[in-house]
Amino acid sequence: MSERLADTTGARTGDAGTLPKSELQSFSAYLAAPLWALQGLIWVAAPKVQAQAEPFHITNVLLFELFWMSIAGAVAFSAASARQILTTMAAPTSRLNRWARILANLALGLATAATVSIVFAPLPAVQGIALAVMTNLLNAALVLLAGSLTLAAILSRRVDHGSLWVKALPTCLAALTTAMVGAIIASSTHSMVGLYFAVAVAILSGFAWLAWGRVSATAGRQQGRRD
Repeated sequence: MSERLADTTGARTGDAGTLPKSELQSFSAYLAAPLWALQGLIWVAAPKVQAQAEPFHITNVLLFELFWMSIAGAVAFSAASARQILTTMAAPTSRLNRWARILANLALGLATAATVSIVFAPLPAVQGIALAVMTNLLNAALVLLAGSLTLAAILSRRVDHGSLWVKALPTCLAALTTAMVGAIIASSTHSMVGLYFAVAVAILSGFAWLAWGRVSATAGRQQGRRD
């Protein structure tokens, strides 16, 4: 990423808290990356953790917890990183900018709340309710994350500094997250095409978040040297 991008970021924030925020953003992106990529392996290789017909009873508690916690973690860490994308890009403050952060915060909150349902889902007394709440929260969080990244992509295109590939990354993240929403819908049909599409999107999402983690980490180091 160019020096000018880092300089402009520092000019807009200009406080000692910039570096910790950049480190938190890159750390979140680095955590999201393997969790997204892991989904591809889980969907292909892991045994089924729930019955394939309603009410979708849990058949393997340990793998169920690992599987769904990894999904919730991927969405939550992605949302945590997405909150700072426009700050890293030094995008002008605007209503769309604020809405991008609001949607990312909401996505983070819903994904975090979903982990509570995941923890209690194996309990027979609340399993049906917990599974429904978990699914709805994670689906809503993913849609909100896609909306936040879409706004970030639009605003990043308006930034007149930084390399083209850096400005294209938010667009890539937005497209992949939106595609993941479609992949989840497609995979619900239990078709192999839908499964392979979901796997491909998950793996590509992992690489995209890894790339963004490197971008935000570089911005943080450059700002740290300036300070």
